Amino acid sequence: MTLVKLFKSLADETRIRIIRILLHGTFHVNEILFIINGKQSNVSHHLKILQESEIVTNKKEGSLIYYRINDAWEYSSNLANVINTIQLEEKSIKNYHEDFKRLEAILQKRKMRAEEFFNTIGHNLDNVQAELFQHIYSTENIIKLFGKKLQILLDVGCGTGRNLPLLAKRANKVIGLDSSPLMLQLSEHICKKNKLNYELKLGDIQQLPFSSNSINGVFINMVLHHISDPFIAMKEVYRIVKPKGKILIIELLSHQNEEMREKYADLWLGFPQEELSNWLKKTNFTIKEKIIKKNTAQSIKNQSSYKVIIILAEKNSM
Repeated sequence: MTLVKLFKSLADETRIRIIRILLHGTFHVNEILFIINGKQSNVSHHLKILQESEIVTNKKEGSLIYYRINDAWEYSSNLANVINTIQLEEKSIKNYHEDFKRLEAILQKRKMRAEEFFNTIGHNLDNVQAELFQHIYSTENIIKLFGKKLQILLDVGCGTGRNLPLLAKRANKVIGLDSSPLMLQLSEHICKKNKLNYELKLGDIQQLPFSSNSINGVFINMVLHHISDPFIAMKEVYRIVKPKGKILIIELLSHQNEEMREKYADLWLGFPQEELSNWLKKTNFTIKEKIIKKNTAQSIKNQSSYKVIIILAEKNSM
């Protein structure tokens, strides 16, 4: 991309506003439309220009198309300088406060939808997860990838706490974190029943309530597709993990079953494995093992095409 082409594509206030929005995450057209309070034809026109300039890229999620800053250009010298300027000066740009309030409303709506789902499903969560994933992978077997026993092992999005006894076999102490108070109550019961050395915390993976370099291992099981910005979550996990600490991710690969969004409050319909790998590499993790699992029960409705990726990664030494 030449500087001339870059600056021509940015020579519009609406396009600057769109880039400023996309610096805060990935959004579909209707969300961008709401945030800048504009017209669909106008927004689509500006998005097309930004895509042609390779500043913005998109991905299809079921019937929705989401837009984001193009990873291929995000850290190139030309665009990085422009982005840094936008970030530094964004409060002086017209409509900053109005746009940001509406952007926050979108992010809060996403978060509340997931929280309402998990608070409502409560005790049935384990049955739902078993129905969806028991024919694809065994959590007990996957946890063995952590290897030798760790001092502290954190289960992010611990839900009912059903995996905490399994994780306790791999750690001297387990910590369960969830954004739902009801889930933590259920986890408390399991921890006490199994006499675990445990701690439970209410919190969000995008703002983890732990000190930097304080956790030896993190387990992230089917969590990322529920949160607004998984890349921010990866950066937070990197912050709290000790050097040479491990993270174990179990996540859905990309699929097109929109029923998952409606029925289980999934925000993202899985992820391409390249995207997950890139997030880890950008946050300075080294991938140690990568396994793909697919559903073995072909007769289960809408599940025959599901694939799950398991990634074990290690935080690089500082």
